[in-house]
Amino acid sequence: SRFPTMSSGFKLVYLNLRGRAELIRYIFAQAGQKYEDCRIAPEKWPEFRSTTPLGIVPILELDGGAVFSGNANIAAYLAEKYGLSGDTAERREEAGSVVEAMEESWQRLSDFFWEQDKGKKEHLLTMLMSSYLPLTLTKLEKICAANDNLDGWIVGSKVSYADFAVSVFLAALCGHQPDVLDKFPLLATLKHAVESLPRIKTRLEERPKTAF
Repeated sequence: SRFPTMSSGFKLVYLNLRGRAELIRYIFAQAGQKYEDCRIAPEKWPEFRSTTPLGIVPILELDGGAVFSGNANIAAYLAEKYGLSGDTAERREEAGSVVEAMEESWQRLSDFFWEQDKGKKEHLLTMLMSSYLPLTLTKLEKICAANDNLDGWIVGSKVSYADFAVSVFLAALCGHQPDVLDKFPLLATLKHAVESLPRIKTRLEERPKTAF
């Protein structure tokens, strides 16, 4: 096995960042499931990439040899396994749609994070903050409003991995621009609700400190 699986039965392989894979870590935390958190130094990624099954991370290896790749794919598998994907087929698809939207948003944020050229980086930031993110956040706010859930969840009547996906992304945004949710009170409520879950709160207190 390329990534030996530990006694927990799961090994998560990702960069030494929170990033998009923090969604998977939230699911594990909420489920109370132990796993090995295998972290690759970002500067080692170019040489490590050729050793991966599909040239992408995150990777999840299961006891028995099964290997899954891709953040949304892994998250959907684990959410279904641990009852965090939605109560009905329709709710599961709605949750999956939100997670896919967050994956697109992560790609935009990652493009900005990894860009080395100062001019291009400033242009990407301007596009993010003036166009892409306001539209995305407005649409997410409307979805929260339409759900009309007293607990603040974005899909259905209980927490799902869609809530985790949104919360993780919003946390990354707030780390860069603390007032980004001032005009989106329902998203701020959702983020707070997720981060107040006892197991997620513990995760936040104990996780490694990284730049992104």
